[in-house]
Amino acid sequence: MGAFNRRAARAAVVAAVGISALGLSAVTASAKVSYDFKVSPHTVRVGAGVHVKGDAANDSDVLQKFCVQQRQGKGPWRTVKCAHGGIGLGGAVDTWVQAKHRGTLQLRGALYEADFGSNKLRLQMVGPAETVRVR
Repeated sequence: MGAFNRRAARAAVVAAVGISALGLSAVTASAKVSYDFKVSPHTVRVGAGVHVKGDAANDSDVLQKFCVQQRQGKGPWRTVKCAHGGIGLGGAVDTWVQAKHRGTLQLRGALYEADFGSNKLRLQMVGPAETVRVR
């Protein structure tokens, strides 16, 4: 192998390592959200209670608040209960929801954040909906 080929191979390796290092630094800069949400039971009678438990947090240092939301059928989402929250801590909610109507009751967790210098919360992430069948 000639000197020119060795230099070209070395330059290609250095370029590949540099590009992969840039890619890794971009990945580690993204915020990570921890999310846990449980609903039980998944089938109830009208008037029965459904146990809802969940928590969420983001690794960013901003004011966060975790809330549980519900909707009946295809209706609008409404907030059932929110945790107190805090800086870098969305909080946890452990509550009961009453199934008032036949059909489907959907429940989900939502994490809200406020930017620095602002107390206005904005939706940061929403978890998948858990469906409860009400008969």
